[in-house]
Amino acid sequence: MNANHTVDLLIVGSGNGALTAALCAYEFGVRDVLVVEKTAQYGGTSATSGGGIWIPCNRYAREAGAEDSLDAAREYLRATIPAGLVPPALLETYVVQGPRMLDFLHERTRVRYESLAHYPDYWSFLPGARGGHRSLEPAPLRSDVLGKSAAQLRALHHMMWLADRIPIKQVEAQVLMAQLPGWRSLAGNLLWEYVSDLGWWLRHKRSRRLTNGSAGVARLRWSMLDRGLPLWLETAFQSLVVQNGRVVGALVQRGAQKSLIHVRRGVILAAGGFEHNQAMREQYLPKPTRTEWSAALASNTGDAVRAGLEIGADVRLMDGAWWCSTMRAPDDPVPRLAIMEKSYPGNCVVNRRGARIANESQNYMGYQHEFFRRHSEADPQVPSWMVFDARFRRTYYAGPLWPSRYKPDWMVPKTYFSSGFLTKADSIRELAQRAGIDPSGLERTIAAMNEYARTGKDLEFGRGDAEYDRYYADPTIKPNPCLAPIAEAPFYAMRIDPGDFGTHGGLATDEHARVLRPDGSVIDGIYAVGNCAGAILPTYPGPGATLGPAMTFAWQAAKHVSGAADDAGA
Repeated sequence: MNANHTVDLLIVGSGNGALTAALCAYEFGVRDVLVVEKTAQYGGTSATSGGGIWIPCNRYAREAGAEDSLDAAREYLRATIPAGLVPPALLETYVVQGPRMLDFLHERTRVRYESLAHYPDYWSFLPGARGGHRSLEPAPLRSDVLGKSAAQLRALHHMMWLADRIPIKQVEAQVLMAQLPGWRSLAGNLLWEYVSDLGWWLRHKRSRRLTNGSAGVARLRWSMLDRGLPLWLETAFQSLVVQNGRVVGALVQRGAQKSLIHVRRGVILAAGGFEHNQAMREQYLPKPTRTEWSAALASNTGDAVRAGLEIGADVRLMDGAWWCSTMRAPDDPVPRLAIMEKSYPGNCVVNRRGARIANESQNYMGYQHEFFRRHSEADPQVPSWMVFDARFRRTYYAGPLWPSRYKPDWMVPKTYFSSGFLTKADSIRELAQRAGIDPSGLERTIAAMNEYARTGKDLEFGRGDAEYDRYYADPTIKPNPCLAPIAEAPFYAMRIDPGDFGTHGGLATDEHARVLRPDGSVIDGIYAVGNCAGAILPTYPGPGATLGPAMTFAWQAAKHVSGAADDAGA
């Protein structure tokens, strides 16, 4: 085979999983590593995301004095993930190796995280759950550390910026968006940090501060730069090359030129899911399904999954995704995740009949599963709307809308209303008629919500009963911080879609991230991690249940491809 390029290890993709694999392989002695990324920016959906990782019993939690145990984590996962959905060996590997992976990166690289003390597990009412410290977010840093590579880092999602100038952390978003106690001083400190960096903001619109997913990717990339590890941008992976049953290379398109990259040790696929491949969505995912509802990166078109299938790989969980309601205003570049606003008191989400779909404050995966369970041709749940009143509009951020006390309705772009994204009326009946909702059904629902707000008990879906429900809530609202009346005119209806931030079905893998055939045998020379592999935590047990496994199994793949002992770094 006449290869254009030869390396020890080729890694496809540039998110958390890919860059973790590159760093760990290097540290285990595999120095000739090449990372390729199909777009002109690195970081993938990892960089645009919240950047959290869910790792029970992690070093940062221990340093904070949190009480947890691997047995409690195992108990929680048994209660959260139905038996048979994920091979037990993968779950055990994750629980044991996740903290080791994090220790390894902390001790050898620039990677640093901060423990989220009060962000609870998503299924907080199940055995083994914890109220915080299992999820971590990347420690902020300045983009300067990346040098010229900073310009190629994919930016954080536009919904996580203060005034489109300053990126905010997850804990800051919780305080600022709900305007919890201390929000003014927090906003003031962030603004002062921005404006006091005079030499920077005179030349740049946005702060050089990096947070969330972009900070997580930046710390990994910074560590790669320390080691001189190459990353080729605008290099599209096309297919795998197999000889005698072993993957020995890959065909890529770099600019206008096709290249064959020969590998001595293997290929690690970390190229994301198939959320922006409409044909694959229709083939595998529950209906309705549309690429434009996904908040994930548009370049995630299932390239790695397709390539694996072409060489005889098995797949798992192809009917699933990281579900989350999304909303998209006419001037939004990509959809927003509807997480916080849907949970605030004084709203409900309804279908065309005016009926609620599920508990709006529950975790987003749980909500969306209820959506698909209820959806049918006879009773469609699409379209749906978040309905709220003037008090809600005045008080909270809702998608692209600032509270009306800062940006009243006359400042809202007219296209929001003309497009049908936002509807406004002086009564619930008129609102329903304008939006295309059954008026009597919506009136009944709002009357019930107002009674639930008075008593503090949602008799239909139990909104506010679980600890997670109350994380994105308003503690000033009594008796239930998730329930407030919807009674003050004018009233609003904002369109919400059944979206996602990535698919979670992909290539079947073992505890070393090696890709498997349908008979369970290993395809030598090929590994898969992240969203192009079958999910490890498909029910989303806690914030960061995508990136935590991606990094952990990248660490597993790096150990295996390098020949390191499985307990290396323990």
